[in-house]
Amino acid sequence: MQIRFCKGYLLLQQIKNHIKKINPYKTLSKLVENESYEPMLSWGIRMTFAVIIPLFYGLYFHKMAEVMWVIVAAESIGWVELKGSFAQRARLLLAGAFLAIVFGFAGSISNGSLWLSMALMLVVVFIATLFKNLGERGSGLSLTVYVIFIVANSFPVSSFEEVIFRCTNIGIGGLWSLFVGVVASMFISEQTPYKRSIAFIWKSTAGLAAAIGAGWDGKGLKKGVREIYLKEKEVNAAIDSSLQLYEKRAYHNNHESENAHQMAQLRKSVYLTSATLMALSEELENIELKKLTGEQQQSIHAILKSFEIICARMTIYTVTSKAEEEVLLQSRIIRLQNMVALLRESTIAESEKAQVDKILHFTERIIKLVENAMGHIHSVAGDQKVYRSYSLMKTLLILHHKHWIDSIRRLANINTHSFRYALRTAIIATIALFIYKWFEIPHGYWLPFTVMIVIQPYFGATLKKALDRVLGTILGVIVAGILMSFPEHLHIKELLLIVSPILMVYFLRTQYSVATFFISVFLVALFAAEENLDNSVIIIRALSTIGGAALAVVGEFALLPSWDKKWLPRHIAASINANYNYFLFTYYPNHFSSVHQWTHYRRLAESSNSNAFDSFNRYLEEPTSKDKEYSLYYQIISHCIRVTRELNNYHIESEVEQKLRNIKKFEAQKVTISSCLQQFNTIKQDLKSLDISTDRATEPEILEDIPVSFIPLNDTQSIYLDKLKVELSAFVRDMHKWVSKLKENKSND
Repeated sequence: MQIRFCKGYLLLQQIKNHIKKINPYKTLSKLVENESYEPMLSWGIRMTFAVIIPLFYGLYFHKMAEVMWVIVAAESIGWVELKGSFAQRARLLLAGAFLAIVFGFAGSISNGSLWLSMALMLVVVFIATLFKNLGERGSGLSLTVYVIFIVANSFPVSSFEEVIFRCTNIGIGGLWSLFVGVVASMFISEQTPYKRSIAFIWKSTAGLAAAIGAGWDGKGLKKGVREIYLKEKEVNAAIDSSLQLYEKRAYHNNHESENAHQMAQLRKSVYLTSATLMALSEELENIELKKLTGEQQQSIHAILKSFEIICARMTIYTVTSKAEEEVLLQSRIIRLQNMVALLRESTIAESEKAQVDKILHFTERIIKLVENAMGHIHSVAGDQKVYRSYSLMKTLLILHHKHWIDSIRRLANINTHSFRYALRTAIIATIALFIYKWFEIPHGYWLPFTVMIVIQPYFGATLKKALDRVLGTILGVIVAGILMSFPEHLHIKELLLIVSPILMVYFLRTQYSVATFFISVFLVALFAAEENLDNSVIIIRALSTIGGAALAVVGEFALLPSWDKKWLPRHIAASINANYNYFLFTYYPNHFSSVHQWTHYRRLAESSNSNAFDSFNRYLEEPTSKDKEYSLYYQIISHCIRVTRELNNYHIESEVEQKLRNIKKFEAQKVTISSCLQQFNTIKQDLKSLDISTDRATEPEILEDIPVSFIPLNDTQSIYLDKLKVELSAFVRDMHKWVSKLKENKSND
């Protein structure tokens, strides 16, 4: 009976996939859409509901003058993406409502004075930009702050009573958004947001498996090292996003509930799965395809394809916990085990046997990790809905002062880069406000709007977003203008007001130009709701967008620019320091004081590697220099990435499978580790001689002549240690080249 059900389910899935014309695991975006762990569709519906109800109320009762401020507050707070637990969402909405009132008041009292408006604009935009220090959710609060301020500043008030009346309506809009958001969150299961964050890691891991397996079927080209690393970066970004929302680690004992502990263990299993996949990928690079038979190549391809499908299925199973998904996973695992047995029984060339055995070893390890993950998911399958799980005391703890203090502390964590970006944005937005006020441009507030939305920390990103914004806006206002000319009995205006918010949120993360198109359509329809739309509004909207985008690009280039010609060496230095700390923690724990686990240093090293890699890519696109050290910088960053991987492999071997330690090889291992330390110290000395500006507070001290403090390694860990030594030897040579090149450049100058 169960098999029939599974066949029927598979048939339905095939029909669904045929209709949507996409791969099975891509349909999972409805569950974990992009980086937002709330489905984008439900976010769009929430925003639509928050805006449309007050709008229709105002139209029906002819109170649009009052209701428009409710709509402005509701829409600006609606851009705050609800992520994380119910408590986190509630605090986020409360913060949005409070900020809307405060900055709405500031905008209202300053609209009569140009210079006061500019002074407050400078402060408001600076603060709003710093909100991005709070992570992904901070961007929504940032949007709330400057939208409310600019709109309030653009419409004059005649008395202080009118200011209070306006702020009251803004407060009503904030409370309405709070109500809609709370209701939308009350009926989800308590662990669902946590599950979505982990499901997105599975989804990214499926993409990594697909990149690793490309070309093994003999029909296409294999992916390059860079393409695989980009997929690995996506996995690490998903893990970091989950940790931002749920900071409890699997090794913490003070979880709020057993479910939370199981979820932390599940997240750890996903990470170990992705890290093991990367270790397997490195072994695949050492295999010569010509020495394998066609059947053996197809077996390896079947194993890699199974990894992709299993991770994709785990994406669904993590969120839904459906029995039919578990059956499909079990069947795929059995198939994978059969492929392992088939490959193990085949006659493999002696030169490739060691690598193939490693691949089979990693495959069996991944099977165990997936089975453990399924067990953790099964343990939390019956968690309650939010409205049933929150007691009065638990609800009151949402407002505990420690959460607000922590947010303020993170907001105040300003470094040189974030300060320059915030100051640059504030100055350019203030100039845009001055132009719009000085020349009294009707609806000219779109000028500073565009500046603050388009401008990014780096020039390349700003230019791309400017082009997307201009293209989407021009097409949007043209299409909306045409649609508004249709007869009223077709109700085109009402339809656009309902559909546009859903679509603009849906495309926000994937195709910004399309999202901007629907934003423009929505704004034109919103103006038409008051029956005062004319062609000048459309023209001003388009021209303001073009002008604001141009101002953002010019300002990014000319005002306090952050060129990676300067920042790339600092990112590389940070990456070297993070890997040095990781190395010391791994092999010299008695001489490296720390309360953290190895995953903490893994995360810092991978994050630093990613920052250096991203900076290198931006550096390649910069027009600031003709003579660029492409290959040397790339080699050094590659060394950092490979050092991190070898240290990861060492720890994974300890985490997943404890093997017998070879005491006889202990002395030789100590010599190898001491040699690695000497090489790493040489790298650090070279880095110090470069005199690169770094954060001295986090820069590790160089440790010399200290005894090795670790238990003997097993045979697999010894291999990783030998690979680490080889990598560090090459790293030292490239660091010497970097030092020599800089000395040569200084002498030429």
